[in-house]
Amino acid sequence: MTVEELKEKLNKGEDMMMLDVREKDEAEAAGDMIQGSENVPMGKVFVEAAQGKLPKDKKIVTICKTGGRCEIVARELKEKGYDIDHLEGGIEAWKKSAPTGTAE
Repeated sequence: MTVEELKEKLNKGEDMMMLDVREKDEAEAAGDMIQGSENVPMGKVFVEAAQGKLPKDKKIVTICKTGGRCEIVARELKEKGYDIDHLEGGIEAWKKSAPTGTAE
C-alpha cells in the first residue's frame, strides 16, 4: 500500500489496525510513529497472531522504517488468512509525504 492509499483510507475513517513493527526502543527514539498506530515489534507480531490476538475481520497495515520488515510480516500473515498489507517505503516514505502526514 502506498502512502497516498493509506492517507486516503485514514481520511475516509476506514476501520483498520496499523502495526508499527519496529523494535520499541527504535520507534520511541525516532519519535515518528503514525498517529493511531500501535507498536508491536516484528517478532511479537507472530506470537500475537499465533495466540489469536490480531483481528482477522479488519484490515491490518504494517509499518517499519523503510518497508522491508513490514513487507515480511504482511507476506507471512497474509498466508495465514489475514487481510493485511504493508506501507511501501515505511515511515521514511510517510515523512517525505508531509505536510498531510500525521506523526505523533
